[in-house]
Amino acid sequence: MSEGVRSLACMPARVFALAGVTFTQLIRMRLFLVLAVFGIGFMGMQFLPYHGHLGVETRGVYQLQLIKDVALGCMQMFGLIFCVGATALLIPRDAEDRILYTILCKPVPRFEYLLGKLLGVWSILLLMMLLMDGMMVLILHLREASLTAEMVEVLGSQGATAEQMQPYIDHIAEASNSWNMQRGIIAMFLGYGVLTSVTLLFSTFTSGTIISMIFGLGVYFVGMFRHQMFAGINAGLGVEGSTEKMRFAEQIASVILPDFSIFNIADTASSGVAFTNGMLGYLVLIALGYMLLHLLVSTLIFSRKEF
Repeated sequence: MSEGVRSLACMPARVFALAGVTFTQLIRMRLFLVLAVFGIGFMGMQFLPYHGHLGVETRGVYQLQLIKDVALGCMQMFGLIFCVGATALLIPRDAEDRILYTILCKPVPRFEYLLGKLLGVWSILLLMMLLMDGMMVLILHLREASLTAEMVEVLGSQGATAEQMQPYIDHIAEASNSWNMQRGIIAMFLGYGVLTSVTLLFSTFTSGTIISMIFGLGVYFVGMFRHQMFAGINAGLGVEGSTEKMRFAEQIASVILPDFSIFNIADTASSGVAFTNGMLGYLVLIALGYMLLHLLVSTLIFSRKEF
């Protein structure tokens, strides 16, 4: 077996070893304290007054929707802070701890080093989002049971029949169903995967962690509001609609700057708007394309640096 083939065969082992080291580094940052705050906040929600002015027929639906909205907000906030903060720290922390020099003095290609770092970040991001998602589903299930029992008791005392109560029971069951919302959470994870890769790209040539974080957050917010930005430029120029030159500029910007707004479908999905598997597959292809592009450019820049 030639040396090149042998090195290629050992590539997965090296990449997963680097991912495991990165995973351990991030665990030591005690990120699981976020889950403790998340859990305490969810338990506290059980004792808050929920739309006391509403009737028992609709109060349960609002409670369940509020739980989903709070859970999504926590996932979005954690994902944004974690992807930018943790990724910007990876290379500087490795350089400070001399781990980077130890790894690169061995026959480890820089592409594999960067890929291992990305996989480590993605794995812990996936784990944290799965745990938060599981906690949300559990709370929704428990609240559905208690809200249904409360509604049946109140309506039963008012003389309502089982047939009259069934539509309200169905509404509560529909509000607690998070299956469609899971596609939105997957899309959110894909968007944060792209954000991780673009932040890693900046960390390969910037001079500090703070600069990488600022660039990463800047790209995220520009990508989220890119369409509004170009619409504002057209309005400032006094142009109605979008000109051909502006459309071309927006297409160029879409190649350089990811359109993070297309991954932001979780809130819409939680309100009941259906998203098909085909749409989700389309987002997967876009995310993989962006991440591969960022990884290749990062490798090109990183290979030019002397360590």
